[in-house]
Amino acid sequence: MIVECKSLQQIYANGRGLQHASFTIQKGRIIALAGGNGAGKSTLIRMLTKQEMPQQGELVWHENKTIRYMPDDVDFPTSLTAEEILKLLSSLKKATQDEQRAVLQKVGLSEVKKQRVQQFSKGMRQRLNLAQSLLGGDGLLIMDEPTNGLDPYWIAQLKDMIRQERDRGSTVIFSTHMLSFAQQLADDVIILHEGSVLVAGDMGELLDKYGYDELEQLWLNRIGLSEG
Repeated sequence: MIVECKSLQQIYANGRGLQHASFTIQKGRIIALAGGNGAGKSTLIRMLTKQEMPQQGELVWHENKTIRYMPDDVDFPTSLTAEEILKLLSSLKKATQDEQRAVLQKVGLSEVKKQRVQQFSKGMRQRLNLAQSLLGGDGLLIMDEPTNGLDPYWIAQLKDMIRQERDRGSTVIFSTHMLSFAQQLADDVIILHEGSVLVAGDMGELLDKYGYDELEQLWLNRIGLSEG
């Protein structure tokens, strides 16, 4: 186990946030935080990445490795090149030049590494965001809506990269509103809706328990939009 979340609560002025969320994150697994807009996914990620402290409840960490983080969007300095940005971030993460070259190759930006980011499409900027999150060793990787801006080819590549991270011993947590993507990739799922955790656990076991083939069906059932 990496972390226990005990009755977490974080309510904002607009009434959104997270309330009484309890679950555990197991080591060496791919965990999907699944739900629609306003479900509480980003709030939970901000607490897991230690950007916010919960108003109530507790996060109990059983490991203290460096957290690698992929936000849903990054405003990279547009006057810098992809190579310069990764070099700067690598100095903070103590990543080698070989690691920098490897992640640029992995996300398909090696040929444009000397281009300024202002020339990049949204998809290219998201791949640069992905590249920076892969730097810095192993342990825990947290990704907020990592498919944003990616075309089908790069979504497929993203799946492979996340599986590779797990296979080398990392724990990966990602948020998504794409339930099919979550089902195809995750070992465990935490379904959130309007700030509450509806179910959490092993993906296959939960589908079997509730008698569904698809995560979308389980999600609809748990939020009260289907019978069963």
